Amino acid sequence: MKLCFIMIEHLKSIAVFAEVVRAGQFRGAAERLNMTPSAVSYHIRVLEDAIGTPLLYRSTRRFTLTSSGELLFNSAEAMLNAAETGFAGARPSESGLSGVLRITLTTALSHSVISERITRFSKKNPDLSLELTYDNRETDLVAEGIDVALRIGRLRDSSLLCKHIWDMPRTLVASPVFEAAYGPFRRPADLKGVPWIRFAGLEKSRTLIDEKGTKFQIEQSGNLCVNSIEAMVDFTLNGAGLSSPPTHFVAKNLVTGELIRCLSDTRMSDLPVYAVWHRTVVPSPAVRDFIDCVTGHWTEDLVGED
Repeated sequence: MKLCFIMIEHLKSIAVFAEVVRAGQFRGAAERLNMTPSAVSYHIRVLEDAIGTPLLYRSTRRFTLTSSGELLFNSAEAMLNAAETGFAGARPSESGLSGVLRITLTTALSHSVISERITRFSKKNPDLSLELTYDNRETDLVAEGIDVALRIGRLRDSSLLCKHIWDMPRTLVASPVFEAAYGPFRRPADLKGVPWIRFAGLEKSRTLIDEKGTKFQIEQSGNLCVNSIEAMVDFTLNGAGLSSPPTHFVAKNLVTGELIRCLSDTRMSDLPVYAVWHRTVVPSPAVRDFIDCVTGHWTEDLVGED
């Protein structure tokens, strides 16, 4: 522990010493480091005091390394080269973003326009690895090492930043067989007591909005609760109940007639989707560009998208 403290305390002095040796003179090293010659001499003296032996034999115009100085310089060179390599690797390259971007998304965003935008972002940044985890949990970004999350619902953790990226539309659907058995559904009151396929973690009610903007709160009945949108659609196709999945999950089924839209004079309330990321002193270029992409700010590439 004591040695580690000494090393940290003298890292700058070691770097100055290495530059003196590289330059071959104190004045040249001082110019490269934008320091005064006396400040450079101070750092060499600090090192010699800490080590307890001379590093340089100096005359008026030149110096030579002692054996201890040669050992320290070789180590200093290795240390500085490693630091320069690490610094260059961590910094975004001029040719584009690099490294790894860890993203967690709610499963409801699969098959959506967000997938198209992430694809575009991936193609634009081939040197940046994207690790996508689809999970309906509200993950702890710090504990799990996540850079950015795409979530349904508003921000709860004030230590994070968030931005609204999309209002995800939903559609109230049923199979023709189910509608024939429990319908017809002409108004919100007709849904009372009708079985639903509920989604785990969401409230047990749905909001319907008519053409005048009037809202109707519908309590969900039924004994089926799932944690998968795909399962919700599957059970709906099999006539197990009503459901209100994101529209992009059932668009094709509505075209084929496998599912029908219920209460066509009303619409379901949208689900707000937010990007959530860390509050940092220096913004992450990868996170910044990713959020610009998923919010649709790449306008030159998003012509024709919703």
